[in-house]
Amino acid sequence: MTRRAILAAGVFGFGFSGLIDVLILHHVLQWHHLVSGVYPTSTVSGLRTNVRADGLFSLGMVAIAGVGAGLLWRAERRATAPLPVRPLAGAALMGLGAFDVFDAVVDHALLGLHRPVGAGGSPLSLGGQYNPHWVVVSLLFVVAGYYVYRTGRRDPRGESA
Repeated sequence: MTRRAILAAGVFGFGFSGLIDVLILHHVLQWHHLVSGVYPTSTVSGLRTNVRADGLFSLGMVAIAGVGAGLLWRAERRATAPLPVRPLAGAALMGLGAFDVFDAVVDHALLGLHRPVGAGGSPLSLGGQYNPHWVVVSLLFVVAGYYVYRTGRRDPRGESA
């Protein structure tokens, strides 16, 4: 198992998580938009700006996931034996959680680009405030990914690979 393959799986997980976030929370459920903390969605112009930002963000996440998938494919092609799936799945899960932590801390809390809930009154609303419990859930994804990664690096006899 190469470090490049592990990093590639993590990059793929990061991009995949961002894509799922924007597709489900922004587009399908419409709980918030990428820059709704800066441009209100109550006007046509503000909504257009938010939808455009969501679309550009979607393209960026597709590119990041594509880079991760491409690097992973390249690592697989260079390997002399098939890469074990479990460590790669763990790295991808860590990348997924890392995106969620980054999004919650940087985008939501520090920059205030948008709130995961807010004045729109979604079911997760806490008075329009930032949701710290999402960071805890995201960190659990990172920890679970690390567990899957570490346990996948052991061979059947219990020795580390």
